[in-house]
Amino acid sequence: MEFNFSSRPNRRFLLRLWGSMAMALLSAVAADYVIKNGFADGALIWVLALIPGIAMVGAFYAVGMLIIEQKDEFIRMLVLRQLVMGTGIALSFAAIWGFLENFGLVDQITTLYFVAVFFGGFGFGAVVNRLTHGAWGEMS
Repeated sequence: MEFNFSSRPNRRFLLRLWGSMAMALLSAVAADYVIKNGFADGALIWVLALIPGIAMVGAFYAVGMLIIEQKDEFIRMLVLRQLVMGTGIALSFAAIWGFLENFGLVDQITTLYFVAVFFGGFGFGAVVNRLTHGAWGEMS
Protein backbone atom coordinates (compact mmCIF):
# COMPACT_ATOMS: atom_id res chain seq x y z
CA MET A 1 0.00 0.00 0.00
CA GLU A 2 1.34 3.40 -0.90
CA PHE A 3 0.23 6.91 -1.70
CA ASN A 4 -1.41 6.95 -5.11
CA PHE A 5 -0.85 10.26 -6.87
CA SER A 6 -3.13 9.25 -9.71
CA SER A 7 -6.35 9.00 -7.67
CA ARG A 8 -8.68 11.90 -8.32
CA PRO A 9 -8.98 13.16 -4.73
CA ASN A 10 -5.21 13.00 -4.18
CA ARG A 11 -4.41 14.66 -7.51
CA ARG A 12 -6.91 17.47 -6.83
CA PHE A 13 -5.54 17.85 -3.30
CA LEU A 14 -1.99 18.24 -4.57
CA LEU A 15 -3.02 20.71 -7.29
CA ARG A 16 -5.00 22.80 -4.80
CA LEU A 17 -2.27 22.65 -2.17
CA TRP A 18 0.61 23.43 -4.51
CA GLY A 19 -1.39 26.16 -6.22
CA SER A 20 -2.30 27.91 -3.00
CA MET A 21 1.20 27.51 -1.56
CA ALA A 22 2.74 28.90 -4.75
CA MET A 23 0.34 31.84 -4.69
CA ALA A 24 1.11 32.48 -1.02
CA LEU A 25 4.86 32.35 -1.58
CA LEU A 26 4.89 34.47 -4.73
CA SER A 27 2.49 37.07 -3.35
CA ALA A 28 4.43 37.26 -0.05
CA VAL A 29 7.72 37.84 -1.86
CA ALA A 30 6.13 40.42 -4.17
CA ALA A 31 4.37 42.21 -1.30
CA ASP A 32 7.57 42.28 0.74
CA TYR A 33 9.50 43.79 -2.16
CA VAL A 34 6.83 46.37 -3.04
CA ILE A 35 6.22 47.46 0.55
CA LYS A 36 9.86 47.57 1.68
CA ASN A 37 10.88 49.59 -1.37
CA GLY A 38 8.13 52.14 -0.80
CA PHE A 39 6.16 51.40 -3.98
CA ALA A 40 2.90 51.13 -2.04
CA ASP A 41 1.25 52.98 0.81
CA GLY A 42 -2.08 53.29 2.58
CA ALA A 43 -4.79 50.77 1.82
CA LEU A 44 -2.69 49.07 -0.87
CA ILE A 45 -0.31 47.82 1.82
CA TRP A 46 -3.26 46.14 3.54
CA VAL A 47 -4.32 44.48 0.30
CA LEU A 48 -0.79 43.30 -0.47
CA ALA A 49 -0.39 41.93 3.06
CA LEU A 50 -3.74 40.10 2.97
CA ILE A 51 -3.22 38.29 -0.35
CA PRO A 52 -0.69 35.68 0.92
CA GLY A 53 -2.83 34.97 3.97
CA ILE A 54 -5.92 34.48 1.87
CA ALA A 55 -3.92 32.20 -0.41
CA MET A 56 -3.05 30.08 2.64
CA VAL A 57 -6.79 29.66 3.26
CA GLY A 58 -6.71 27.74 -0.02
CA ALA A 59 -4.29 25.24 1.53
CA PHE A 60 -6.73 24.55 4.36
CA TYR A 61 -9.53 24.32 1.80
CA ALA A 62 -7.46 21.69 -0.04
CA VAL A 63 -7.24 19.58 3.13
CA GLY A 64 -10.99 19.89 3.72
CA MET A 65 -11.82 18.94 0.16
CA LEU A 66 -9.47 15.94 0.37
CA ILE A 67 -11.62 14.65 3.22
CA ILE A 68 -14.90 15.40 1.46
CA GLU A 69 -13.87 13.87 -1.87
CA GLN A 70 -12.53 10.60 -0.46
CA LYS A 71 -14.76 7.71 -1.47
CA ASP A 72 -13.04 5.10 0.69
CA GLU A 73 -13.96 5.42 4.38
CA PHE A 74 -10.68 3.91 5.55
CA ILE A 75 -8.65 6.45 3.58
CA ARG A 76 -10.92 9.25 4.85
CA MET A 77 -10.23 8.07 8.40
CA LEU A 78 -6.48 8.17 7.73
CA VAL A 79 -6.72 11.75 6.43
CA LEU A 80 -8.80 12.76 9.45
CA ARG A 81 -6.18 11.21 11.74
CA GLN A 82 -3.53 13.29 9.97
CA LEU A 83 -5.66 16.40 10.40
CA VAL A 84 -6.15 15.75 14.10
CA MET A 85 -2.43 15.10 14.60
CA GLY A 86 -1.42 18.21 12.69
CA THR A 87 -3.92 20.35 14.58
CA GLY A 88 -2.95 18.87 17.94
CA ILE A 89 0.76 19.37 17.35
CA ALA A 90 0.29 22.96 16.12
CA LEU A 91 -2.02 23.95 18.98
CA SER A 92 0.23 22.25 21.55
CA PHE A 93 3.23 24.11 20.17
CA ALA A 94 1.27 27.38 20.22
CA ALA A 95 0.15 26.84 23.82
CA ILE A 96 3.59 25.87 25.10
CA TRP A 97 5.30 28.71 23.24
CA GLY A 98 2.63 31.14 24.43
CA PHE A 99 3.24 30.31 28.09
CA LEU A 100 7.02 30.46 27.65
CA GLU A 101 6.61 33.82 25.95
CA ASN A 102 4.17 35.05 28.60
CA PHE A 103 6.74 34.38 31.34
CA GLY A 104 9.54 36.08 29.38
CA LEU A 105 11.49 32.89 28.70
CA VAL A 106 11.44 33.10 24.90
CA ASP A 107 11.02 35.82 22.32
CA GLN A 108 7.80 36.39 20.44
CA ILE A 109 7.64 34.63 17.07
CA THR A 110 5.45 35.30 14.09
CA THR A 111 2.25 33.30 14.28
CA LEU A 112 2.77 32.24 10.67
CA TYR A 113 5.15 29.57 11.98
CA PHE A 114 2.19 27.74 13.50
CA VAL A 115 0.88 27.07 9.99
CA ALA A 116 4.21 25.42 9.14
CA VAL A 117 3.99 23.39 12.36
CA PHE A 118 0.47 22.30 11.38
CA PHE A 119 1.55 21.06 7.95
CA GLY A 120 4.61 19.40 9.49
CA GLY A 121 2.26 17.65 11.93
CA PHE A 122 -0.04 16.72 9.06
CA GLY A 123 2.92 15.05 7.34
CA PHE A 124 3.96 13.40 10.60
CA GLY A 125 0.42 12.02 10.82
CA ALA A 126 0.93 10.33 7.45
CA VAL A 127 4.05 8.58 8.79
CA VAL A 128 2.18 7.50 11.93
CA ASN A 129 -0.64 6.16 9.72
CA ARG A 130 1.86 4.20 7.67
CA LEU A 131 3.45 2.69 10.77
CA THR A 132 0.20 1.91 12.60
CA HIS A 133 -2.19 1.07 9.75
CA GLY A 134 0.16 0.12 6.92
CA ALA A 135 -1.09 2.92 4.63
CA TRP A 136 -0.76 6.64 4.27
CA GLY A 137 -2.96 7.30 1.35
CA GLU A 138 -4.88 5.76 -1.48
CA MET A 139 -4.20 2.04 -1.86
CA SER A 140 -2.78 0.97 -5.20
